Amino acid sequence: MLSEVEFLSWCERNNITKKTQEYINSNIRFAPPARSVGGGRKSTSGKYPSKKMGVTIQWESGKVEGPAVLMMENEEKVLEYYDQPNKINISYVNGSGRNRGVLYTPDFFVIRKNGAGWEEWKNEDDLLAISKRQPWKYIKDESGNWRCPPGEKFAKKLGLEFKVCTSNRINWNLHRNYVFLDDYLRKINNLEGNMDCLDEIKEVIFEEPGITLKNLIDKSTSHEFSADDVYIFVINNLIYVDLNEAALAEPDSVRVFLHEEHAKMFSNLISCNSDLFSPKKITIQVGTKFLWDNYIWKIINIGASSYSFISDGTYNEITRELFEKLLNEGKIIFETTDQVDNNSLIDLIVEASEEDYKEANYRLIHVKTYLEIGSKEYKKKKEPNLRRVRDWVGKFRKAEKLFGNGYVGLLPNHKAKGNSQNRFSIEVTSLMDHYIKEEYETLVQKNKTLVYGSFKNACEEKGYIAPSLATFCSYINNRPIEEQVRKRKGRRATYQKETFYWELERTTPRHGDFPFNICHLDHTELDIELLCSQTGKNLGRPHLSLMIDAFSRRVLAFYLSFESPSYRSCLMVFRDCVRRYNRLPQQIVVDNGREFHSIYFETLLSMFEKESKRRPPAQPRYGSILERLFGTTNTKFIHNLHGNTKIMKNVREVTKSINPKTQAEWSLASLSLALNEFFFELYDTIEHPALGQTPREAFQKGLFYSGERKEFYIPYDSLFEILTLPSTQIGEATIQQSGIKVNYIYYWNDEFKSLHVKKMKVKVRYDPFNIGIAYAYVNKRWIKCNSQYYSVFKNLTQKELNFITSEIKKSKKNHSKSYTINAQRIAKFIKELEGNNQFDLLKSKAAELKSANKWINKDSNIKSINSEVPKPNKVEESIENFNEDQILDVYGEF
Repeated sequence: MLSEVEFLSWCERNNITKKTQEYINSNIRFAPPARSVGGGRKSTSGKYPSKKMGVTIQWESGKVEGPAVLMMENEEKVLEYYDQPNKINISYVNGSGRNRGVLYTPDFFVIRKNGAGWEEWKNEDDLLAISKRQPWKYIKDESGNWRCPPGEKFAKKLGLEFKVCTSNRINWNLHRNYVFLDDYLRKINNLEGNMDCLDEIKEVIFEEPGITLKNLIDKSTSHEFSADDVYIFVINNLIYVDLNEAALAEPDSVRVFLHEEHAKMFSNLISCNSDLFSPKKITIQVGTKFLWDNYIWKIINIGASSYSFISDGTYNEITRELFEKLLNEGKIIFETTDQVDNNSLIDLIVEASEEDYKEANYRLIHVKTYLEIGSKEYKKKKEPNLRRVRDWVGKFRKAEKLFGNGYVGLLPNHKAKGNSQNRFSIEVTSLMDHYIKEEYETLVQKNKTLVYGSFKNACEEKGYIAPSLATFCSYINNRPIEEQVRKRKGRRATYQKETFYWELERTTPRHGDFPFNICHLDHTELDIELLCSQTGKNLGRPHLSLMIDAFSRRVLAFYLSFESPSYRSCLMVFRDCVRRYNRLPQQIVVDNGREFHSIYFETLLSMFEKESKRRPPAQPRYGSILERLFGTTNTKFIHNLHGNTKIMKNVREVTKSINPKTQAEWSLASLSLALNEFFFELYDTIEHPALGQTPREAFQKGLFYSGERKEFYIPYDSLFEILTLPSTQIGEATIQQSGIKVNYIYYWNDEFKSLHVKKMKVKVRYDPFNIGIAYAYVNKRWIKCNSQYYSVFKNLTQKELNFITSEIKKSKKNHSKSYTINAQRIAKFIKELEGNNQFDLLKSKAAELKSANKWINKDSNIKSINSEVPKPNKVEESIENFNEDQILDVYGEF
């Protein structure tokens, strides 16, 4: 951010008035966002940890605003940018000619070197839809740019700008490169590459000018440099890559040069060589088809400055210059001359059935005979007779003239037979549509027969002949299924019927460009009953929290516990990820669960500068790879273990002898170790059908080309463990004579002796799995504090503490409001709870969780474990013929 002196200097250079300066300070720079964003029903939303601004920036469209934030973050001309600035009052004239005003919240306020103003980022289709509903709001000028006249009018009063931007302004190659290099760009001032490595890299480039990035990194195996060195030198401009033209994530297509002039020289050599070749003559006209990006497109208009074409209902338009460039580069391929050009001929052949081909082949035999020897052969024949053969010959010759191929004239056209006109009058079909829309397609969900009865009665009253029930039902079935389900069952049910559209434009890959780029985090309840390892008592079903790398489909971390998903589950997954890989994902995709809106979850991501993305509500397809793995874990592993609850789907068939609660054998610790074996030894080494290789191979290959990024490793030490602990609602506590007070309990450290007189406030954190200790940030370091009743609280979890305090409040609800809860009363009440079944169950679950965490965190070599925990030596046997491909259709990956 700009300092106050820098901001005043900027105002002076851009002639910003005192009034506007005060407005920017009070309403933009020192004001919080006007609202919290949400992605809506179909868009992802998220928060980007901005290094430039020092805060997280909100965005609510993964294809427009999200990329715009990253472009502004890395654009030198952008000095500051703010999301969801304070509302502005814009006025307009409505359709009745009356003046109206509305409070409007733009997407961003941007301060650039040469000016400032509001920016609204929208998808082109959304702007078209809004401009039809509210023609006063957005208009498209003669040059094809979108504008907001009311916004411009408001901004002009302050000497500022108001811009409407679309995704067309985003260079997607550059955006992908910013994502790819984000780790390096955040530490660009502290990254100093090894100059010996630079000399080696330059030597390789000098020997092979324009070497591809892939070949350069491949050569690192025989040299001292690595992929990390290459990317550090690229962002420091010590070697040159045109980040606007190619994506680093596709190293085959990226050329590396010594410097920019070296790249221009190489380009000039290529352009001169191209003159030696004579170009092919290609006829471009309306109706011509061509292949582009594995899709067949058809030209529908040739304008003075652009081409328009269509593919499977998708419209696209590009400039003539871009079209010719893609053509010259071989990215657009036209049909060869020996292909059939007549679209009608292709349609006739493709639409014909096997029976049609059989009949046409029979006719062709007789047509050839007639053409060779004349009509003598058929004068006395009854089948086929002469008249019929002459008809076939006529159709054959007509097809020859029309299509240049007589065979298609012999194909029968049974589809054209019969009366294609509607048998019912317009009045009847109109009445039928009315009853379908107003009676059947409603939330009442009437059945078809009942609605048909009402419709038939209405027909009789009006003197119409009613169609049959079968016809009425066919009309219902031909209605748009998505709209029908939405009207009868609501928006959420419609999601199951919606068509999933593939992206035809190259923007950003859905599953990321490299390991740790995009990861998915979610929870599920496993289909198995577990026992207490000490008492053998049934403790219920556990919850599995899982984080998976979208690029390689590799499991990064998991956490198994008895409690429902919470911020604690998320923090423990992050711990496991750092323990295994010393890294956290760059972008984490989550749903809209409460645990993902926790202040602890968001604080940890902000602390380590990681970006969160929220998928739209009730749309699991956005996390399909994780949902699929949940299904795989249950069906191919859990359902093969004793105590699985698969049979509970048919609860009427369950007897006491086969009830999963009586069949349970596994404890939380033993299942955690078995899942560790399943995820990191079995699933990790089986070929994934979507990758064509194992997750481990894809992960390692991705790291080789994207860089291991060890410079950005997060050490798994006591400091990291403290940073993953929760704090109080305020985040601070005052050092008093008795220590610091956290959650009703006082904690003490000897360093407080000289500080309690000053009433100093310090940052605090507590361990949710051990209430006996807390941490305070004193003298620039974290110190450990023990509670005054440590012997009682040392094995107490936060969930147990919450239960105790709620029970105390219940027991004292009729007492004076001045009754306060403190550590002494909590310790006393714990003794009174002995024998309380609910509290004993909580204690058993907490003990099992500690045991499981102990063994999972003990060592990376999980197999060398103590005999007191059952070894997962039957995991392989439990997963017979494990094959990802078998369940691809069930847990479909999109």
